[in-house]
Amino acid sequence: MQRGQKQIQPTDLKAKAVGAVVREFRKQAGCSQERLSDACGFDRTYISRVERGIISPTVGRLWKIAEALETPLSQVAKRMEAWIAEQVARPYRPARKLPRDGSR
Repeated sequence: MQRGQKQIQPTDLKAKAVGAVVREFRKQAGCSQERLSDACGFDRTYISRVERGIISPTVGRLWKIAEALETPLSQVAKRMEAWIAEQVARPYRPARKLPRDGSR
């Protein structure tokens, strides 16, 4: 990444869920992004962008990822739904403001 460029941040909760769950299953399988991408026939940067929630894979590509991780696609989908429910259930906690004098 070039200096001065900002990373793209995902805003879509569903895209975040896909990425978080793919990363979760990949790590559980003890698999690197490189190994997963090779098994799927994708570029490693594609897996990285999926995991960061920047792009959403098609169903066909998500199926390939699930197969490479030896996980049923239905299990991946169920985990994504649960991940979203967990995020929605979290209470919003605004950042605590520190006093101007620096004391806590």
